[in-house]
Amino acid sequence: MVGKREKGVRDLTVDQLNQEKFLTNISSRLGRERRSGVKPPIWKNKPYLHLYEGKTNEDLIEQFIDNLQLLNTNVDRITRQEFEVTLAKVLKDFEVNSAISWDNPFLHDLDLTSLLTTNGVENSIWNNSVSEDELKQRSAKVDLGITCADLGLAETGTVVFMNGEGRGRMVSLLPPFYLCILKESQIVPRITQAMEHIHAKVPTGLPACINFITGPSRTADIEMDLALGVHGPGKVHVILLRE
Repeated sequence: MVGKREKGVRDLTVDQLNQEKFLTNISSRLGRERRSGVKPPIWKNKPYLHLYEGKTNEDLIEQFIDNLQLLNTNVDRITRQEFEVTLAKVLKDFEVNSAISWDNPFLHDLDLTSLLTTNGVENSIWNNSVSEDELKQRSAKVDLGITCADLGLAETGTVVFMNGEGRGRMVSLLPPFYLCILKESQIVPRITQAMEHIHAKVPTGLPACINFITGPSRTADIEMDLALGVHGPGKVHVILLRE
């Protein structure tokens, strides 16, 4: 008997059963017995691990910022003491009247809720005890979604984070403006390190959704007309905290 799945976390037992059923069906259609004990190759050389060898953390941070700016994304690299003033400026620039944020210790430590209220912004925190429909409506109506991130990828200016529990995926998807806050120490060279980070979490279970966000939402048609904000926030701002 399979136990109840925790909300936001994949039930590995269910996944394994579905995988076995899927692969057995394929082997049956191919008219051969199901193979077992197959292991992925162990590569002797992994060139991408050494792609940015020799770069300092400062080099990676500068590359991250440069790539974000190429994506029409503003970046503020600040100290913790400057956060209050910087947040107020972002709220003013985006003309924010309402916001929703993650229920996350890192954001709580920044006193985010209090600062939003001080700036006259009606705000709420993602709450899993509230119905999904209500959370969806709330996220779609506010001006700004605020999250933190697990990693920042210097090579592409991408922020990476995992959803689940108080980290609702709609916070970064439905509002027209999106603010992401992360620390300098979370900047890594590229997707190679991001996948290592994700694989390390496999034994304890992965969330149902892992986001790689690279600037504002972009949509282009066959005539090469580019539109921003069609399938996600049209404007993105990143706050990078010095340590």
